[in-house]
Amino acid sequence: MDADAYKPCAGDLIDGRYELRESLGKGGMAHVWRAREVATGQKAFVGREVAVKFLRHDSEALYGLDPHERVAELAVRNARFRREAGLLATLDHPGITELYRSGAHQGVPYIAMRLVEGVSLRTFLDEHSPLPLAAAVAVALQVARALACAHTLPVVHRDLKPANVMIDDEGAVILIDFGIAKPLRADATRYTAHGSTLGTRGYLAPEQLLELEPTPRTDVYCFGCVFYELLTGRPPFPLGADSGLADMHLHEEPLPPSVYAAGLPQGIDDLVVRMLAKKPEHRPAVDEVVETLAACGPQLGDPEPRPRTRPDPTAPLRCPPDRDSRQGRALSPPPAAFAPGEDEWLDGRVVEELCIQAESEIASGEPGDAAGRLRGLTARVRKEWGERRPLVRRVWRGAADGLRLAGDFGSAARLYRGIDADLIHGEGPAERAERAVIRLRLAECRLAFGELDAVITAVDAAGHTAAGLPADLAARVEAVRGEVDTQLTARLADREAWRRDDPPGGRLR
Repeated sequence: MDADAYKPCAGDLIDGRYELRESLGKGGMAHVWRAREVATGQKAFVGREVAVKFLRHDSEALYGLDPHERVAELAVRNARFRREAGLLATLDHPGITELYRSGAHQGVPYIAMRLVEGVSLRTFLDEHSPLPLAAAVAVALQVARALACAHTLPVVHRDLKPANVMIDDEGAVILIDFGIAKPLRADATRYTAHGSTLGTRGYLAPEQLLELEPTPRTDVYCFGCVFYELLTGRPPFPLGADSGLADMHLHEEPLPPSVYAAGLPQGIDDLVVRMLAKKPEHRPAVDEVVETLAACGPQLGDPEPRPRTRPDPTAPLRCPPDRDSRQGRALSPPPAAFAPGEDEWLDGRVVEELCIQAESEIASGEPGDAAGRLRGLTARVRKEWGERRPLVRRVWRGAADGLRLAGDFGSAARLYRGIDADLIHGEGPAERAERAVIRLRLAECRLAFGELDAVITAVDAAGHTAAGLPADLAARVEAVRGEVDTQLTARLADREAWRRDDPPGGRLR
């Protein structure tokens, strides 16, 4: 361990910008400080209070490692820390901590982000449990909406627990600590050694305990554990179960929350049971969770629930604050501005040249400025040129391919669906080949969300299509089909390993 590594102290000036004021707490990997912004390019932000999170080089867990192991472990932690900063810069939602800046101070990485003034959900539950139903659903709905934003990319949080949820003074719920979050891209680096399980005891999904690849449904299980505790005042399995706790999450069915919370609506009871299904494919997607909770949660104009809680998590739903908030979408970095103004007609030759540049970037595997510009043109070219001009389809295809390679599978999938549904016309060999490729790319996006059965169907269908095409078109389809099939095979191997772990008698659902 580097004994001379920088250790933050009150009064320190970080990067000439943030003056540290007081420690807010430390964990095994990070130390968080309250700071005041004293210098910035925007005068309006001077004096703003922020949270500054430092990677710890003095963590107790590092003391037992030999020098080589310490160097390797610190390299992994540095990489995770950089990835957290990158994810926070990409996620845009009022329920997710906003990144202001990241960098290193005297060799120690830091992240400056929005300071949440309030209490952790752990503290809130300890003070108010059991919660009124309206408050429990209000917290869960706000968490679900933030989680849905992360899953759009898709990113899996992997450490959902009451300590990683904050409730600010106005009742807004914020999901924090993306330190072990994982982007679900084929090229995403694994920062977990085999044999180590990331996450928190008592809130781990079965597939995390078995060291299988996470999917968005992994977060749904962990969120189900938190929601169960919101409703009942206790987790689905007792945290004092010591070594038997993992077996309970793997093999035992929890009692429905209505056993401990009388009068719970049937729809909520059923939803939680499904969220805690042992098999990921049996759990609802987070969008369904949001839809269900929104229908039965606090509505605009509802009275304050009784008994009262402070803060009141129903307040943002009953009487939304009149304040500027972020849009609540997962965003890639904004594309560069396209030359023509909004009041000018697009020049087809200029757009075609941009497509050529974007296709060159995509062929290299590194979408850049041109692919980003195409994304900003998709709605405009369709509006000006309609749905039958081939160049419109080419713009959409380049934008979708760029998003897919950048790992924004949710946005890419929406564009691929639009191409398939509206922009490919005719049933000739070329159109059938293009439609097959688009559907394969859509299947690749769905693979990131763990929808394996749908991907199997798409790969099989593309094979049948290719068999009826001329040789050159068939080869084009088969090349993409081979890429997707390789990724599918790896995911199926994980699922097969899961099934081999299923105990006799079908206890796993």
